Amino acid sequence: MENTSFEIAHIKESEKEAIERAERMLKAETGKDFVLIAWEKK
Repeated sequence: MENTSFEIAHIKESEKEAIERAERMLKAETGKDFVLIAWEKK
């Protein structure tokens, strides 16, 4: 059964920057590269 409650998020530039900042913080804390993927509720 397919979940249709979420879709790929439509993000503004400021939100993109916040996600990238979070990725850098995760790298600093863990030493690992993470890629965050944004989904939003429909």
